[in-house]
Amino acid sequence: MLKKLHTYFPTAIATDVPPSLDRNDLYWFKEDGNNPFWLGVPRSEISDDQLELLSTLYDIVSLDYSVSLTGSAKEWHSFLYNEDKLPTNLKTNIRFIQFQINTIDQNIKDLEMAIKEFFHKCLAFIWLDESHGIIIEEKTEMAYSEDDFQSIAVTLESDFYIKSFFYIGKFRNGPKKLREAFFLERELFLKAIKHLSAERIFSFEKIFPTVLAANLPKATSELLHTDIVHILKEDPELRDTMKVFLEHHSNTSLAAKKLFVHRNTLQYRLNRFSEKTNIDLKEINSVLTVYIACLLAKNRD
Repeated sequence: MLKKLHTYFPTAIATDVPPSLDRNDLYWFKEDGNNPFWLGVPRSEISDDQLELLSTLYDIVSLDYSVSLTGSAKEWHSFLYNEDKLPTNLKTNIRFIQFQINTIDQNIKDLEMAIKEFFHKCLAFIWLDESHGIIIEEKTEMAYSEDDFQSIAVTLESDFYIKSFFYIGKFRNGPKKLREAFFLERELFLKAIKHLSAERIFSFEKIFPTVLAANLPKATSELLHTDIVHILKEDPELRDTMKVFLEHHSNTSLAAKKLFVHRNTLQYRLNRFSEKTNIDLKEINSVLTVYIACLLAKNRD
């Protein structure tokens, strides 16, 4: 089956021996069996949808960065993936900062040095593959805030032409809690990038509403669409207005400033929404419902 895909990607590299994995411009897919087969597809020729489909059908083969890890990075990697003992007797809580970068042309060691400049006091810096990594940070008064990570992402893109995404984990302690939380946060991070591609910095609180909206029961989703979502989809200006208004704590002045409109204009749109839906935005449950509807309307554009 994988051999047949070679006709769809004529510039791909096909081989029946384990390939060299030192090229960053290829996705390598492996088909197991009596006669294993590998296909290296140029990253520039495969769409996100094709990549997602192929990754469900075949194993994606990548460099094993763990073999080159040393010191605390190796100890933390073994703790997370091999269930080894906790690397150190921690007296404070720690958190995992997970990151993803876009495909790069520069040497990964140069990139590591650039990122480490921002996290020179971290407990460990670990590459998982050519695009994903972990920063392990101890809880101190100097711990980075969300704004700090936003600045780091902007700097990486402006100075190094690297598009980056960060997930800020919660501070925790205890081997079992740390290991379990890491994998749960990683799963959430990957979902967040898929559903919130315009965002760069993620946390559980920022992701939760979107994940919830994407996984509503069928009956709930259909009724919400019938009552609210279709109204917002038919009027993108109203949808964006409601989303910004609710994200700014229903503060008319702040929302109007963000939308670059007069307060009277904003109030007119709010009144229009209330007339169409008969929903009271002063009630917390209504606010949550409308915000979920805004996310669904946005995702279904």
